[in-house]
Amino acid sequence: MKNMVQSIQHFTRQNPTHEQSRYTPFRRSNNARAQAMMSIIPYLVFLHLAGGVGGLLARRMRIPAGALIGSLLAAMVFNAIYPVIPIYPKDLRLGIQILSGMVIGTQFTQDDIKTLKTMVLPVIILVVMILSINVGFAYLMSRYTALSFMTSFFACAPGGVSDLALVAADFGASMEHVALLQLFRLISVIIIFPPMMRKMVPPSDKVLKTEIMREEKDKPRALNYLISLGVAFTGGVVFVMSGIPAGAILGSIFAIALLNLATDKAVYPAPLKPLVQIFAGCYIGSKVTFQTLMQGKLLLLPALILLIELFVMAFLTAFVLYKVCHLNWSTAIFSATPGGITEMGLISEEMGLETPKIVLMHTFRILAVLGVLPLIAQYLG
Repeated sequence: MKNMVQSIQHFTRQNPTHEQSRYTPFRRSNNARAQAMMSIIPYLVFLHLAGGVGGLLARRMRIPAGALIGSLLAAMVFNAIYPVIPIYPKDLRLGIQILSGMVIGTQFTQDDIKTLKTMVLPVIILVVMILSINVGFAYLMSRYTALSFMTSFFACAPGGVSDLALVAADFGASMEHVALLQLFRLISVIIIFPPMMRKMVPPSDKVLKTEIMREEKDKPRALNYLISLGVAFTGGVVFVMSGIPAGAILGSIFAIALLNLATDKAVYPAPLKPLVQIFAGCYIGSKVTFQTLMQGKLLLLPALILLIELFVMAFLTAFVLYKVCHLNWSTAIFSATPGGITEMGLISEEMGLETPKIVLMHTFRILAVLGVLPLIAQYLG
C-alpha cells in the first residue's frame, strides 16, 4: 500500500493534472511580470527625480526650453551611471506625447486655421529641400566614413529615432548606428538650437497675447480640465490604434484643436507645460547609456557630418521659406529645424511663436520621411 501511494505521488509530480498544468504557466508569467515591474519602478522614480531637479534648475536659470534641456542632461548623466537600464515603458511614452499634444493643441484658434490654407507651398518646399539635403549628406557620409550608403542615408534623415532605425534594418543598414546618430541629432537640436534661436529671434507679440489668453483661461472649473484631458487621450489613442505615424501627439493635437475651435474651452493647468517638458527630457535621456557613449567614439566623424547637415538643413531651408513664401524668420527657422514634433512644438509654444504653422510643417516632414524615404531608398538601393 505504501509503495502504491509513493508511485501515485511520483506520477502526479511527473504528470500534473489538466488544471495544474493550465494555471502554472500563468503563475510563472505573472511572477515574471511582477518582478519586471518591481525592477523598473525604482529606475523610473530616480530617473524622473533626477530629470526634475535638472529641469527646474535650468528653468530657474532662465535657459530657453530649460525644463526640457535640464531634464535631458540630468537624465543622460543618471542613465550613464545606473547599473541596469530597463526599457522605458511604451505606455508612459505615449502618455507624455498625448499630454504634449494637449499643451500644443490649445494654441489653435480660428485665425490659425484660416492661415493654414496658405501653407501648401511652404510644405512642398520644406519636403523637397530636406529630402534633397538628406541624399547629398548621405553621399558625403558614406564617402568619407566607414558607414555604408544605406546606413548614412537613414542616419541623415530628419525622422524619428526608433521609426527610422526599424525601417533602416529592412534595407540592410546598420540599425544600431542609425539609432545612435538619430539620437545624437535629436539631442543636438534640443541643446543647441533653443538658446541660439532665443538670441536670433526676439520674443514676438504673440507671447503677450498667449499669456493674456492663459490668464483668462486660468480660472476654469475642474470639469474643463477633465474634459480637455479626456478629449486629448481619446484623440491620441484613436490615432495610435489607426497606425498613424506619431499618432499619440498628432491625435491629441487634432482633438484638442477641435475642442478649442468648437467651445474655446480647451485648457490645461499651468504647471503641466514644464512637467511635460521634464518628462519628455527624461524619456530622451533614458536612451543614453554608458554603452551608447562608448560607441559614440566610433561615430565621431559621422556625427560631425550630421551636425553640419543640421545647420545646412535648418538655415538653408529657412532662408528659402523666408524669401519665397514670405514666412517670418522665426516660423521659417523653427519649421526647418529637424527636431521632433513634441520638442519643437513645446519649445515654440514656450517662446510664443506661430506654433500651429510649425506643428503643421513638422507633421508633413515626418509623414514625408516615413512615406517617401523608403521609396527613395528602394530606388537608390
